[in-house]
Amino acid sequence: MNTNTLSASASPDVSAVIAPMTGEKKNILGHTVTVKMRSEEGAGNYVFEVVTPPGLGIPPHSHTEEDEVIYVQSGIFEVVLGEETFTAEAGTWLNFKRPLPHGFRNIGNMPGKTLWFVDPGKKFEAFFDELGDFPPGPPDFPKVAALFAKYGMTIMPPK
Repeated sequence: MNTNTLSASASPDVSAVIAPMTGEKKNILGHTVTVKMRSEEGAGNYVFEVVTPPGLGIPPHSHTEEDEVIYVQSGIFEVVLGEETFTAEAGTWLNFKRPLPHGFRNIGNMPGKTLWFVDPGKKFEAFFDELGDFPPGPPDFPKVAALFAKYGMTIMPPK
């Protein structure tokens, strides 16, 4: 039995098995992100896992260029999709199509884990690379909003 695994750094024309616990780690606004496949490796999709601490989330926002599909692996999340609010637990799939505003927040008392597929992923990947360079701690929301705008996303004003 072959126990070798290819990492997500395999060339784009080579299939790969991506082992658990592998991938580039980033801190994105307090979330722990593990990149599983960069867009050139995932047929244009950017694939990553996110561990979200209790109480943390991403405010409602909209995209002009990307769609997101998210699978809730563990935890419980409050999800905003357009004008509606839902609860998403482990096993739930979320389909966020552009340009409908969407956001989420971990409402559980344990970290929640989600798996994300962003299509197309190339521009979003660059956005995450820049967002991952922000210093730890409370985010500077005007800078965050400006970065969102640079990549064709808009953060919705609070209600």
